[in-house]
Amino acid sequence: MERIKASIKHEYDLKILELESQKEIRLKGEIVSELLAEWIRKEGFLDYNLLNKLSFQAYIWLPKDLAEDLSNSLANKDGAKDVRLLLKDIRTYLQGEDDGLESKHAIVFDEPDLYGRSIPTSRVTSCANAKPKPVR
Repeated sequence: MERIKASIKHEYDLKILELESQKEIRLKGEIVSELLAEWIRKEGFLDYNLLNKLSFQAYIWLPKDLAEDLSNSLANKDGAKDVRLLLKDIRTYLQGEDDGLESKHAIVFDEPDLYGRSIPTSRVTSCANAKPKPVR
């Protein structure tokens, strides 16, 4: 009976560890996603405090090569990776493997030009189609 209890406890402990790992992956993904979304914002004022906070958080846990790639992109260095390539590389790192999802599937909405147009539209920098952003 004790062996069965220990076996069941071990299974539950493994499931808890897996759930905690998935939660950590989601949180790390959210940090990078929010950082990049704020960084590519065109309208309104950028929140530099938020950008710094998210950049620092990502810098702490990203491995050296990904931290350098992110830093180069944020600094607009020549040859730096596109936002979608960064997302794909970080996704692969967090998941522990490349699942074959291509970077072109990450849709990036280009904020509409509100000046000089009667109906604002949004360009999508991806092969995928998406609805334009709603008018603010």
